[in-house]
Amino acid sequence: MIQEDLVTLLGPLVPNGDGSKRVYGSIGKQGTILPYIVYQRVISQVENILDGNGNPPINNTRMQIDVWGSSYAEAQTTAAAVRAAMLGWTTKNLNNGEQDLYDQETRFHRVMMDYSIWHYN
Repeated sequence: MIQEDLVTLLGPLVPNGDGSKRVYGSIGKQGTILPYIVYQRVISQVENILDGNGNPPINNTRMQIDVWGSSYAEAQTTAAAVRAAMLGWTTKNLNNGEQDLYDQETRFHRVMMDYSIWHYN
């Protein structure tokens, strides 16, 4: 699944000392050390292609990647690392845009990143 591939790609950017990674699907784990990354699939559609008679069809998955940090600088630094990892990924993807946000309740900074990922699995 593309979600597992994404965790494999982004996990090394936010490691824990025990070998686990701070990359979560849909919602972050409460009490997690910052920074951490949360991803969620926004929409996924199958695109039929003419090459090879459309077999296999390619998937276009829009993924939201949220980077959370304790400061604006920490969120921006981690977002830059995510951006670099996505640019170097062998799976074709496109950054559709980013937005800086602040959560008043938690006092965490967030960079919301929107990616379109083209994949066959």
